[in-house]
Amino acid sequence: MNRVPVGQTAAVVVRERVIGERYVLLEELGRGGMAVVWRARDEVLGRSVAIKLLDGPSATDPVSRMRIRDEARAAAALSHPHIARIYDYGETLTGGDRVPYVVMELVHGSTLQELAGRGPVAPDELIRLGGQIASALAAAHAERVVHRDIKPANIMVTGSGAKVVDFGIAAAAGLPAADEELLGTPATWPRSG
Repeated sequence: MNRVPVGQTAAVVVRERVIGERYVLLEELGRGGMAVVWRARDEVLGRSVAIKLLDGPSATDPVSRMRIRDEARAAAALSHPHIARIYDYGETLTGGDRVPYVVMELVHGSTLQELAGRGPVAPDELIRLGGQIASALAAAHAERVVHRDIKPANIMVTGSGAKVVDFGIAAAAGLPAADEELLGTPATWPRSG
C-alpha cells in the first residue's frame, strides 16, 4: 500500500482540489493538530461549506477513521441555532489510503478567541453569548453528545450570535472506556480506579 508521509496527507488531497466528486476546495481556513479546515464549494447543492480534512497519523489509521465517522454521525444528529450543522461525511482515496473528511456549515465571523484578543468584550455581550453557548451545549447534552473541546477558538461569533463549531471530537455522554484515547484541549475526563 502506498503511504502518504505524515503531514502530507492534506497536501496530496489539495492538489486534487475535488473530493467526494462534488466538493471543490477553495481556501484553507485553519489548521490544527489533527485536521485542516477548508472553505469549499458543494457543486451538487451550489453552496459554500467548510470541510474538515483529517491530516497526519489519524488520517490513515482505520480505528481513527471509524471513530471520526461515529463522532460525525453523533454531531450530525444535533439541530440547534447555535450549533454549526454537519452536512456530510466521506472518505477520499489518497496515495492508496482512505482519508476521512467532514462537511460542515460554513460559519462567517470571528472566533470568540479572536474577538477577545481585540480587547475587552462588553459584559452584556458576554452574557448574551454565554447564554447561547450554554443553550447549544444543553441541547447537545440532551442528545447525549459531549463536545469535549469547548474553548473560545471553537466558538464563532456572527452577526446573529454564537455558533459552537468543531464537534469533530464529540462523544456519547459518559465516562470513556479504560483503553479509550482521551481527546480535547486539554483532555480533562475523570478516570476511575
